[in-house]
Amino acid sequence: MHTISIIFCAACMIFYFLLSVNAAVARKNSKIALGEKGNENLARAVRAHGNFAEYTPLFLISFVLLESVQVSKNYLVWVGIFFLLGRISHAYSMFAKKGLFRVSGMILTFVPYLANIANLLIVYFK
Repeated sequence: MHTISIIFCAACMIFYFLLSVNAAVARKNSKIALGEKGNENLARAVRAHGNFAEYTPLFLISFVLLESVQVSKNYLVWVGIFFLLGRISHAYSMFAKKGLFRVSGMILTFVPYLANIANLLIVYFK
């Protein structure tokens, strides 16, 4: 059973749901149903939601694939934690307007991505 993938998938889904609700509330508060029409707060909410949606699916697919070929559980836990912290940090930066959190969020996203790519290729070529 893919127990590690299940818990990280659930955690990502919870965070995605929260970002979705935040974007919907921002739309309601701004009374803008489509686009952002120059509203910075709405644009930030939409991009935090969209950015999460852009990076998370492929990461989770790679995560499940690596767990299915029995990559180290320690590796999976740590790469999952780093990825999730990266996504949380990036989303926080969009709301708090803190560039350091945005940079650290992207680093904590890219490193697990690259690590999973490397591990997928290692598994393939073994």
